[in-house]
Amino acid sequence: WYQRRVREAVVSTQSTGWLEILNCFVAGQYRTFSPPLDRSAREKLQAMAILRLSSENTALGYSEIQRVCGCETDREVEALLIRCIQAGLLQCKIDEINRRVFLHQLSTSAYHVQDCGKLLEALQSWANENSTVMEEIRDHVSEATGNLAKAKTEREEFKRNLDSAKASLKKEKPQREVSSSKVRKRLA
Repeated sequence: WYQRRVREAVVSTQSTGWLEILNCFVAGQYRTFSPPLDRSAREKLQAMAILRLSSENTALGYSEIQRVCGCETDREVEALLIRCIQAGLLQCKIDEINRRVFLHQLSTSAYHVQDCGKLLEALQSWANENSTVMEEIRDHVSEATGNLAKAKTEREEFKRNLDSAKASLKKEKPQREVSSSKVRKRLA
């Protein structure tokens, strides 16, 4: 179901180049990728294809690798295998005489279809944890918003009281000046 949904999303965005890369990754077949690639990109896709192929078998024939990875000669197959070994992607024994490869260990980057359930469970658990965190954040934001509204109301009330006190002082100021001038005259 995930392949169909991703395909629909990619097709809906008119990104056919990306769809071809996705198909190459999911199918593990380099030959399904049609646009011309530079050497580095081609080697990466070939390595990915061999990893996919290796995840399903413990022994591979050169002809199978040639078919899937687009290698034309035995020398190209061996060079690809050596690059994968040097990159730490797999450990294998190459039997040049019988044109076979025996795999001992595969990188954990190889993806097995049966792992989809585990991956989905992990993603759902992560999503649930994020939902809980988001709820806590929403609660804190609501509380902060309430505190802000309360502080704003208190500030406005304080400002009104201050303005009222200033107005009262202005009214009293002329009376105080008159009474203080009378006191000065008496003292003089």
